Amino acid sequence: MIDQVGWLTALIIPVIFACAFIVPSSLRQAVVRFRALGQQLTWWHVLWLLIFMSGFTFRVRDAQDIRNTAVDSWALYRITLVGVTALYLVIYVTVKRLPLLRSMFRGLIALLAIYALISVASTLWSVYPIWTLYRSTEYLVDVALLAAVLATVESETAYKTLLDWTWTFDGLLLASVWLGTIAWPSDALQSSNGLLSVQLNGVMPQISANGVGELSAIIAVVTSSRLLLRRSPRCGRAFYSLLLVLSLSTMLFAQTRSAILGFLSGFALVLYFSKRRVLVTLLIAGIILFVSLGQLGGLAEEYMRRGQSDEAVKSLSGRVEWWEAAWDVAKDHPWLGAGACTSRFTVLASQGYGDVSGIHNTYLETLVGVGVAGLLPIAAVLIASWKILWGLCWQHRWGSWPRHLAIEAIAVLAVITCRSFFTNSVVLHPSLESFAILGYAELLRRSIKQLPSYQTTAMRRGPAECGGASAGLKAYSRS
Repeated sequence: MIDQVGWLTALIIPVIFACAFIVPSSLRQAVVRFRALGQQLTWWHVLWLLIFMSGFTFRVRDAQDIRNTAVDSWALYRITLVGVTALYLVIYVTVKRLPLLRSMFRGLIALLAIYALISVASTLWSVYPIWTLYRSTEYLVDVALLAAVLATVESETAYKTLLDWTWTFDGLLLASVWLGTIAWPSDALQSSNGLLSVQLNGVMPQISANGVGELSAIIAVVTSSRLLLRRSPRCGRAFYSLLLVLSLSTMLFAQTRSAILGFLSGFALVLYFSKRRVLVTLLIAGIILFVSLGQLGGLAEEYMRRGQSDEAVKSLSGRVEWWEAAWDVAKDHPWLGAGACTSRFTVLASQGYGDVSGIHNTYLETLVGVGVAGLLPIAAVLIASWKILWGLCWQHRWGSWPRHLAIEAIAVLAVITCRSFFTNSVVLHPSLESFAILGYAELLRRSIKQLPSYQTTAMRRGPAECGGASAGLKAYSRS
């Protein structure tokens, strides 16, 4: 096991190297990108930020605490941000006559809306109606905001700002995690029996090690995609390289196995669609060499076990017991469930885990909450998104830039899909990363149905990667 001195030494050396050679150049490139992004922010970017902030967790409550005091000060903070978002949407849609309902009940967004409405309706038979209504309404507001974005944006270039905005949020959250190691080291670096003696968690706001690993995996696949698919060899290399190193380091210290699997899946898709045959060959050779060397292979196995016993590994850190209990509940309410977002009351509380927000599986969480009726649209929207993005990744006639963005999106979708078997983020508020990718797939679906010839020419130009995205947007609109 590597002690704290060992991992600190392993961390300090690359940090010193980065500060000396990479940070100055990456900061200049970051300023250019964030300035260009700032010039394109509009009203829905602000609402997206409010929804993002409403998802912060500053305390943990168990099922009994929620029943005793449904709305405390932090719950009121969350309700206020979601309420402001909903109120602004109503006013904006009314004043601007935005076709929100038409956008909301089209294509993939319609599937999300159907799931949200079923969740709201499940209040009628929920085991905890107030909680179901509250959480379902939050999710419905998220769907309405995504529909409003799609009704407003006019191009893939404009939608890219939403993706960049979301990845910026994730990057800032990872920065807060590392700041927590300075302010609250004992809480941020929790002890572990694995190869690394500590496991990284977020403190303010509270982010579990699994959440830290997922954020790191998403940033890692985004940066690796932009490094491998960049239009210019020098464009953003230092900035994205630094982000890639930091995200991979964060994922390493979070020790989240499903996030690592998600990253490897997403990165494999980036290599596959970018046709980096030499890099793929070297990677496969490196993996074979790594596994063939007994000592290195043993270190990798020890790291992935995290010091757990064979029984704990087989039970997936106790999740299998939760899933078995969830399946028993789902069998009692197979078609409509026991009420959306009630698994912590129907499943986990009986297992002694009332302070856990969900059963860590998107599909079982949906079955327990809203049954088969709710599971069908969620499964359909994920499958359709995979189909749309996979198809565009092969469509060279669309031009290089939208294809590159589709490769980035499908890599992130791979992370989200892998994590969906171990988390509930796809079906709970706020699922910004999932919604950003599903929204892009829906935008592509609508573009495919009505793709004029001038748009194909414009998309080949893409945004100005080195000179600022605003120039690319202007060039796009002039075409």
